[in-house]
Amino acid sequence: MEKNKILRIITRLCVAGAPIHTILLNAKLDSQKYESYLVSGRIEPYESDMSYLADKYGIKPIYINSMGRELRLLKDVRALLDIIKLIKKIKPDIVHTHTAKAGMLGRIAAKLMGVKIIVHTFHGNVFKGYFSKPKTAFFIFLENNLAKISSKIIAISNQQKQELLDLKITNENKIHIVPLGFDFENVIPSVSDKGKFREKYSIPDDATLFGIIGRLAPIKNHMLFLDIAEKLLTKYDNLFFSIIGDGELRDYLQGEIYRRNLNNKIVITGVIKNLKPVYADLDLVLLTSNNEGTPVAIIEAMACGKVVMTTKVGGVEDFVENRVNGFYFPKGNSELFIKEIESLLMNDTNKDAMKNAASKKAFKQFSFIRLKNDIESMYKTLLEN
Repeated sequence: MEKNKILRIITRLCVAGAPIHTILLNAKLDSQKYESYLVSGRIEPYESDMSYLADKYGIKPIYINSMGRELRLLKDVRALLDIIKLIKKIKPDIVHTHTAKAGMLGRIAAKLMGVKIIVHTFHGNVFKGYFSKPKTAFFIFLENNLAKISSKIIAISNQQKQELLDLKITNENKIHIVPLGFDFENVIPSVSDKGKFREKYSIPDDATLFGIIGRLAPIKNHMLFLDIAEKLLTKYDNLFFSIIGDGELRDYLQGEIYRRNLNNKIVITGVIKNLKPVYADLDLVLLTSNNEGTPVAIIEAMACGKVVMTTKVGGVEDFVENRVNGFYFPKGNSELFIKEIESLLMNDTNKDAMKNAASKKAFKQFSFIRLKNDIESMYKTLLEN
């Protein structure tokens, strides 16, 4: 049986949710039916590389050196020409793009080369909190026109679908919801992982340990995390806070920690590839972002049976049931975070039930088997029509 060729294009394999998603799809799709190629640009100098995950699954990405996150006209034109050459060489049946830059260049190249099926996945969007109003309006206009040449637009949550409809990016018939999927074996800790993270950073076993996991970028609003930590530490001593990740704001955040005299209570670890010891030792996992698609760290933490607290962004409401399997709050409100944290510190009666509910929800809604089946079903329908 002749295999259908899938050319999957992502802007870069930085440490984030979208690269995990795309690598898993290339690794897990039925190899008897699909021949998958993963194309990626290069990470920016301040970003951390996630190509190690591709290596783990035996995926060898095709790199386009001229494609990156930042807008650079000459390099973007060069990247467009490179993608066109790849399409001409591989002759894919489907071009499937992920993230904004790859979505723009990949879809234009696919259309110019006459590819019949063009799919784009919105993992997040750049319509809130990233750019000025004029620039945001331009990107909405651009996405609207790119949607016209797309066979399907994938939203990763109901909330994201509604955002795309509200912004008139495309019509409802063209949007298909496919939630993210994960191989949770990569993060679920074993008994032997317990205590390793705390030992490395000299955190007492009996201390309550908070963590935030993700890129150190403005949109993640780590300043809210620092505000929460600073206010809690005025009342409670046996608390410790960890910022797991790296990015453009690392030096600034480190300076803020010293300025607030919190350096003995907050540690920035940088990127940690093996998160099992992290999830083994964290008590609460926070997310303070101003914008998200579907936050991977929160899903992974839930799968590991952790109490999660997050701002109400992206698709959070699609899987966090407030006070049942976690908590969510309006953006920028440290007081509501603190109120619930203090309640848990004083009385953790419902904590075990919440952890169990969180784990069940994550495994039911975000398994990679479900993701694989959803994508293969969509591809099959598109190829048959």
